[in-house]
Amino acid sequence: MTQNPEIKRMIKKYLTISVKSQFDIDIDLEKEYALTENLVSKKTIVAPTFTKKILSKPGLKLFLTSIITEINNEKCSMDFILERIKSLRGNDSQQIQMV
Repeated sequence: MTQNPEIKRMIKKYLTISVKSQFDIDIDLEKEYALTENLVSKKTIVAPTFTKKILSKPGLKLFLTSIITEINNEKCSMDFILERIKSLRGNDSQQIQMV
């Protein structure tokens, strides 16, 4: 399976920014999921590979599981993810300016 580096980068940004927005923590999610191919549909999916870092935080685990499920069930398109990244980045900038 060939993975599109653009998709991989976008998903990483989306997950990282979403966690920062929801929990106000900076966390490296690099080893917490993998892009793989669904054996039946042949579509690229996000497979959670959560480590203790995530498993020890039930709220964070549930949050990431929900986002990953939405991505895998195609509830959010790449356009949606791009808009969400822009929106969340804008919120971070506004919060920084307020301080």
